[in-house]
Amino acid sequence: MRRVNDRSRTAFGLPGELVLLLHKPHGGHHSAHPDVAVAAAEVAELVLRGHATITDLGLSGSGMRLDDVEPGGLEWLDDALDQLRRKVRRSTGAVALGSWFHSRNGVFKRYRDRMARDGPLWAERRKVFGVEYSKYFPDSEIRGALVQELGEVARQERAVDNRLALLAAIVHGTGLLSELGMDRSERRVIKSLARGEKLGEAVDATVGAARAAIVVAGAAAATGGGDGGGG
Repeated sequence: MRRVNDRSRTAFGLPGELVLLLHKPHGGHHSAHPDVAVAAAEVAELVLRGHATITDLGLSGSGMRLDDVEPGGLEWLDDALDQLRRKVRRSTGAVALGSWFHSRNGVFKRYRDRMARDGPLWAERRKVFGVEYSKYFPDSEIRGALVQELGEVARQERAVDNRLALLAAIVHGTGLLSELGMDRSERRVIKSLARGEKLGEAVDATVGAARAAIVVAGAAAATGGGDGGGG
């Protein structure tokens, strides 16, 4: 079994990994509520980096508490931190996850534009009936490595770490597993991870709690709409 490694395969962390996986190899993207998926990945990344903790807000459900306001020196991370600073309630020091997801409308497109500028995606200008548009393509090597990594987890060939536990849970929530070529038995393994089963000793308790809250709140936000994202 391969060793664990919490480091992301992209310079954009878990949100960037979700954006790559949401894009089809031959261009365009899956319409699996991309804004909600990427906003969920932002929550996961903020927890991973120690900037936030998931907390119980009672009737408001799960929330994200701001723990570390220091800028991370990355445009995408500092954008998320700035939004979190503005959203937290003084009374609780936190923001309800549902409120966070709805506030991140258009976040998929923002990451897509940044990633097209900096490398993991590339854009091709096209024209249909005289109307120009951009079609986006993922870096096949990086996306392929992510798909392979998730496949190894699904086949229980790779140990699960904090990053993979969160990534697997969010990908399961998007409904992308079949699109990534996973068979039924592999999808069952990822589903069990999303439920918090078989996470292993390499996954921190705080990450396990974050995973559960993100899955529940993300599903509720997706059901209520909030797709957005363009193609």
